[in-house]
Amino acid sequence: MVNSFIVNFSLLFTFSVVITYVLNISILHQQSLYKTRRVLLGIMVGATCLLLMINAYELSEQLLISFFHIPLAYAALYYSPWVSLPAAIVAAAGRFLFYNPYMSSLVGTLDILVMVTLIIGASIMIRKTFASFMTVTTIYTVQNVFIIYFLLDGGWVWSEGIFYIIASLATAFLFHYMVHLIQQYHLMNKLYEERARIDGLTGVYNRRELNQHLEYLTFKRHPFTLMLIDIDNFKTFNDEKGHQTGDEILVEAAGRIKESIREQGSVYRYGGEEFVVILVNDNQLSVPLLTESTRQRIKEDYIVTTTNEKLNITASIGVASCYDYEQSPKEILKMADEAMYKAKTSGKNRAVYA
Repeated sequence: MVNSFIVNFSLLFTFSVVITYVLNISILHQQSLYKTRRVLLGIMVGATCLLLMINAYELSEQLLISFFHIPLAYAALYYSPWVSLPAAIVAAAGRFLFYNPYMSSLVGTLDILVMVTLIIGASIMIRKTFASFMTVTTIYTVQNVFIIYFLLDGGWVWSEGIFYIIASLATAFLFHYMVHLIQQYHLMNKLYEERARIDGLTGVYNRRELNQHLEYLTFKRHPFTLMLIDIDNFKTFNDEKGHQTGDEILVEAAGRIKESIREQGSVYRYGGEEFVVILVNDNQLSVPLLTESTRQRIKEDYIVTTTNEKLNITASIGVASCYDYEQSPKEILKMADEAMYKAKTSGKNRAVYA
């Protein structure tokens, strides 16, 4: 019995790693694939249940015990009760087909149906918590012991039944702990990846992310417009008002650019007081309007939080577009930089198009 439990636990551990990895694939988080994700989860849970039953502990020719109820309960409670339906279909069909003795298959299939009914009812009525998960597992395990004892006409040693209950609850606890530990790992990994993409001061994307985005656009050969924005007189503000005020100006400018661009593009800190905006838009007519609205938004008066002093911030903007890829993204960036320099030298607070 002990060896069978070790095998079952190993299968549960493998399942927890695989299912967490699959569910963290970014493409599956698209809203259009919501139902597909649920069905895929159900099939994987069902396949795991089937593997657990194949490696079950055989009490007799007709009766087997396994931990198939643990992934079923977890998937139903923490994802959706209806996930257990495709899982139950896979598990029940496999149970009926893989075991030749008629009674064995029938009892096992009915056992699955009882478990699914219990889980769906419980998951609808109770909260999705660790206590709920352990409660459902306990109820099923205890009733299973009584059913097996009845079917064997009292021929099952009670010490084995008690061991089964303890092993089932311990396995459920460890499985729950493992899954949440793996989920925390993926969550922290995503957090670190996100931080690596974001500029720590302004909260917009950093230069590394800009380079990756330009590489992606080159690969897709997608037309885009690039705006290079430089905050006018920033060095003067920084020297006369202090670095804290300079940082506030950068944060405020980044926020205003994001407000102006919204969903039409992405904002990056290029370095120092320079920001880059990439507009992936085929409509060339919208670029001048968006550029002007961004310049006007930056120009609005700004009140320094530490001194309540009103500052007038302006920006010089260079704009360059890439529609046919006669120039590389680096050349487009250089063109925008030259246009921005012309805006600086011709009076600042304006936009120049390459």
